[in-house]
Amino acid sequence: MRRSRNALPDHLPRRPRLSLLQRALSAAALSLTLPGLAVAGISMVQPPKRVDASKPLELTLLVSEEEQAEQTYQLPPTIMVAASADMIPPLQIPLQRDGAEGSVTLKKGEFRKVRYRGMLPERLRGMVRIEPIGIDASPVLVAVIRPDAKQPPLAESPDLLNAPLADSSSKVAPVAPSASVITPGANASAVASAPAAEDILANSTRLSFHEPMYFLIGNSGDNTNAKFQLSFKFRLFMPDDPRSRSLLNNLYLGYTQFSLWDLSAPSKPFRDTSYRPSLFYYLPDVGIQNRVFSRIGIATGLEHESNGKDGPDSRSVNTYFVQPTLNVGNLNDYHLTVAPKVYAYLGPTRDNPDIGDYRGHMDLKLAYGKPDGFEFATMLRKGKRGGAGSADTQVSYPLSRLIPGTAGYLVASYFYGYGESLLTYNQKDHPQFRIGYALWR
Repeated sequence: MRRSRNALPDHLPRRPRLSLLQRALSAAALSLTLPGLAVAGISMVQPPKRVDASKPLELTLLVSEEEQAEQTYQLPPTIMVAASADMIPPLQIPLQRDGAEGSVTLKKGEFRKVRYRGMLPERLRGMVRIEPIGIDASPVLVAVIRPDAKQPPLAESPDLLNAPLADSSSKVAPVAPSASVITPGANASAVASAPAAEDILANSTRLSFHEPMYFLIGNSGDNTNAKFQLSFKFRLFMPDDPRSRSLLNNLYLGYTQFSLWDLSAPSKPFRDTSYRPSLFYYLPDVGIQNRVFSRIGIATGLEHESNGKDGPDSRSVNTYFVQPTLNVGNLNDYHLTVAPKVYAYLGPTRDNPDIGDYRGHMDLKLAYGKPDGFEFATMLRKGKRGGAGSADTQVSYPLSRLIPGTAGYLVASYFYGYGESLLTYNQKDHPQFRIGYALWR
């Protein structure tokens, strides 16, 4: 059980200090504003390890008074939590206060437990990560079980909430008219209010997703074909402080493999495969926020790409790249992502000396969507040669919203322009429409 407490002075004579207090309280979803500007100590009681999904999820807060002789507290009617499962982006879930009383009066040394309840969405199952939004408390993992109708229900846990407490005989009293209530999360920023999908799913371990991973199939010009991509990154050093921005603590090895598969040919050969190892510095959040950008990230490093062939079909290129990632809007709702990847070619390009004429020097990635909803994404290239360029567009939707218990995304893809693969960088391909499945987008 983790505890958070803020010590405040009895009076705040200057208006700027009051403004700082208000911002601090709005960032804490479970803060309670009191008469006399005293703030309660707040703890979260560890929930059971197993949760029956046919019943409401219950979280219990412990509100205590340790400084004032007697104070009255306004209890927020709703708190928010972020819940995520394996490959399922975070969902914001409202929990309603259990009980009609909206305030509680505590004397020094007394405490009161307050229970909040809410239903978990059907698509969450297995090991689920629960994180209170805006409170300084560690997230918890619970096993969400959906009992079969033929199986006995889970055993009930002891009701500790209603157990008698020697020192909790507090009285309920009305709130003083001068008291104000901070709505949980109402004024918190998009970044501070809840974990973003990429924080939980992409950057929590050494080995994580890198670029989109998918398998798509389609037909164009009487040619049935498929394309698929695998992409991972590995963090070389795990820092003692996760907020570290040093070079070594944010250094990654990346690997991406892309293949075009000819399904209409008799032997069904791979038309082309490219291999892209990379070494780069990656910081998902540089700490810059303003009225326009909710988060800015940066990646920069070296990348090699080749198709592993020899002779006239050999293709290879080495680049140094810089790629900022700019987010506009709430990261857990519909928002815009702009990620221009600017690169320079390094060393000799004997296999493809004119690749810059067709690929140019920048990939512009645009995406608009919601972690747990539709996303429209496109990658644009424009070569130095007039008319040379390409657009690779995808529309995706979480499969778990259609079939609970699944993960990943349904994808529809359309490619138009030059060089869908490295082998054909200087050739204009037939427009390709494909559908398929993505592990990561």
